[in-house]
Amino acid sequence: MDILRDFSPRLVGSVWRGIIKPRSDIDIEVDYVDPEPIKKRLIENGYALIEEGGVDVPEHLRQGSLWKIKVRTKLGNEAEIILKEHSWYLNPPKCDIFGDVKRGLRLSELLKVLKESPSKLFIPENAFSAARIH
Repeated sequence: MDILRDFSPRLVGSVWRGIIKPRSDIDIEVDYVDPEPIKKRLIENGYALIEEGGVDVPEHLRQGSLWKIKVRTKLGNEAEIILKEHSWYLNPPKCDIFGDVKRGLRLSELLKVLKESPSKLFIPENAFSAARIH
């Protein structure tokens, strides 16, 4: 995420939540609409471009996503960079699963979590209360 610092990156998805599976990819949203400078930065820093393209779904499903760039990191992990419309980036939607706002972690927040509490989960406390057996 550090190389994307100029594009206001934020970690989202299962990696942000802390519920990572062995095949989880890394999802990063950016507050930017032009994919070219982002692709250039990724390639210059050794990331292999796997796939890219516009997000072609109805607006209510798109949630401000304009373009996706999938890369392979230097460590062999897959990451997906999602370019978001500014208003959607500032006002992320609620999570379909947990019901909270999908705010993710900005770079400074991520670095703090990794330093202080690397195994922290970002799941609402009441997320599973409805499923509990009384």
